[in-house]
Amino acid sequence: MPPDPVSRPSTPARRSVLYLGWQREPVESLRRLGAQVTCVVTPELGRTAREQDFEGPLAIARDHTDTEDVLGAVAELGLAPADFWTVCTEDEFAVVAAAVLGSLGSAHPAPVPVALALRDKAYQKQRARAAGVAVADWVRCPDLEAVRSSPIEPPFVVKPPAGAGSQQTWIVTDPGDLDAVESHAGPGSGPWLVERFVPGEELHVDGVVRDGRVLLASVSRYLNNVIEVHQGRLVASATMDDTDDGPVARTAELTEQVLAALAYTDGVFHLEAFHDDGRLTFGECAGRIGGGLIQEAVLAKYGVDLYAEWAAAALDLPSPAAVRGIRTMKDSFGWANIPTRPGRIRRLPSLDEMRARPGVVEAQLWAKAGETVGDMSLGSHLLVAKALVRAPSEAVAREQLSHVAAWFEGAAEVDPPEDGHE
Repeated sequence: MPPDPVSRPSTPARRSVLYLGWQREPVESLRRLGAQVTCVVTPELGRTAREQDFEGPLAIARDHTDTEDVLGAVAELGLAPADFWTVCTEDEFAVVAAAVLGSLGSAHPAPVPVALALRDKAYQKQRARAAGVAVADWVRCPDLEAVRSSPIEPPFVVKPPAGAGSQQTWIVTDPGDLDAVESHAGPGSGPWLVERFVPGEELHVDGVVRDGRVLLASVSRYLNNVIEVHQGRLVASATMDDTDDGPVARTAELTEQVLAALAYTDGVFHLEAFHDDGRLTFGECAGRIGGGLIQEAVLAKYGVDLYAEWAAAALDLPSPAAVRGIRTMKDSFGWANIPTRPGRIRRLPSLDEMRARPGVVEAQLWAKAGETVGDMSLGSHLLVAKALVRAPSEAVAREQLSHVAAWFEGAAEVDPPEDGHE
């Protein structure tokens, strides 16, 4: 008989890992700590993994975020979740699947309710409010018809309960705005989370929690609230210090409250909150490393490698930051996801040109000449380049980020789409 793909007893090696998806940095971080990693990947991700020199086992699945697909792919290798010490991922969309699969016999599973709380925005808001954290009113709606009749009056935000990157996320200021939402999303789409609009500036907190104790809470302020990417605003942020005119200490306290409410005791986190006239309101929290160049900004500011911290937590090893200590640089470090207009790229500024701009200490290009790019206002993750700046203050860092992004977009040469559409 073939092996039971779900529940057969096993005594896996302590650091054997089933990783859902392919992301080079977290997988390499696991392997540096001695883990033997098997990745569950789509065919496309499998090709990328091999191109990036991963030589470990690959289980090919139609969808690495789907438990049924993952079980089948792993069974094809003659294995089951119980053959691994842990099942984990840094892919936000696979976090719950990893927890569910780990509960099928792995030695070190992540609690499923905690994984769900880190993904489902309604569930995490419910738990945060029950713990006394200030949260905007919300309601979960099965479809857009229910959104139209929800008890929350405009202005409100409508978004998927477990989305990311501001995709399929809109501010509704008038009932008529829902017609535009329906044209984008489709009349039968759903479910949706409707949240009362929270005014103020958006902050994000990135760091490490171990054994329920927050070891690092790096507070940054976005240049523009992320949802404003849909109006063509820049997605960027800069780190803040206690000496800045902002709610750094209170935001760190709110972070501790939220993580405790979600029962998230070990790992890395990316939390967002809103600050308005001295009031803080919790937005949402994910158990992953933030996007953009947050990893690089935190490493430069505090000497903490969030990928190494994530891997150590996944393997139940001591936190490198706790062992080595955390040092804080006085300067502010800021990053920007730099877009360009839609069309076919003829030329982008070079890395050397970017590094020559005031304050820029790191630059990345994510597109090249000959490629065609679409409308980058559709999500905060859409970009052609990234820049990291170092400045003596947050205010200067914000100014440098705005300047380098404006310069880059002006210097980029992009032909309009041939059909006149984006």
